[in-house]
Amino acid sequence: MGAQPTDTSTPGPPAAATTTDAPARLARLRRRFRSSPQRMLLAARLALVANIGIMLTGALVRVTGSGLGCSNWPKCETRVVPTETHSHTFIEFGNRLLTIGVSITALFAIFCALTRVPYRRSLVWISVWILAGVVAQGVIGGLSVLYDLDWIWISAHYMVSILLLLVPAAVLVWKAGQGTSAPRDHQAPDRLTSRAVAALLPIGALALLAGTLSTAAGPNSGGEGTGDVVKRFDVHGAETLEWIVVRHGVIAGVFAVALVAVWALAQYREAGRRLTLTLTGATLLVAAQGLVGLVQYGMELPGGLVWIHVLLATLTWVAVVWAWQVAGPARRATAT
Repeated sequence: MGAQPTDTSTPGPPAAATTTDAPARLARLRRRFRSSPQRMLLAARLALVANIGIMLTGALVRVTGSGLGCSNWPKCETRVVPTETHSHTFIEFGNRLLTIGVSITALFAIFCALTRVPYRRSLVWISVWILAGVVAQGVIGGLSVLYDLDWIWISAHYMVSILLLLVPAAVLVWKAGQGTSAPRDHQAPDRLTSRAVAALLPIGALALLAGTLSTAAGPNSGGEGTGDVVKRFDVHGAETLEWIVVRHGVIAGVFAVALVAVWALAQYREAGRRLTLTLTGATLLVAAQGLVGLVQYGMELPGGLVWIHVLLATLTWVAVVWAWQVAGPARRATAT
């Protein structure tokens, strides 16, 4: 019997080297547009910066008393674009316009994730989550205006930004950096260090919530600039502010001690240099935040210092979330 013919054709590249596991319905989009990992990282960074910016301008609205500079929503003074503005209307409407920029960065991240080569489904879902957070933030912001800056809606507005925008945006930056020149190796040397860093997140979130309630009970209601009376956080009458500030201080103190302890643990366990540097930065930010907090309370909460306090709190939160990503799961011992 004669020899069987052999297949001399050259095998094509594996699917992972071209389109990976991208859904077939994205084929046309991906043929026209191809986003590199570097472009995806740029989109993620823009989303993070934009969301930090919208939080800080939102805080500016509150400390300047411009929360009802536009008395209705989604229009401003019954107009799409106000024609006669004073400073409070300008600040409030400017903050609303920035929501468009934040939405654009989220949409850009989604586009880059869909067209990224190689495709990674997790980047798409995180980007969509950020856009959903922007929508939720916009709706809650509208309800804040419709309900005359009631403290419940204002507090929810801030916490949604902290939890549903900054956390996924920071995580997106970390994951988008994989496959680029950005260092993305996890640096927790063992499970204890990894879990200790992760434990900072709920403590930090609780400190932020208490701080939000402190502002809700204080003089910066967000409506004083326009002469509006705003419903404040009130559980102990005239003593509410002191009551919540004391508790905020205790929780913040616990968070600071926990942060220093985790930093010391990372040093003792010889964690990676980038993890210890990130924890060092977070510790310094907490120290500065505590100092500003004491000064602002002693000066009866002037708006400028309150804004700086919010700025430091936001940066501290981003640093802690980043430390969580840098730490990652415990490094496995290499088999010998």
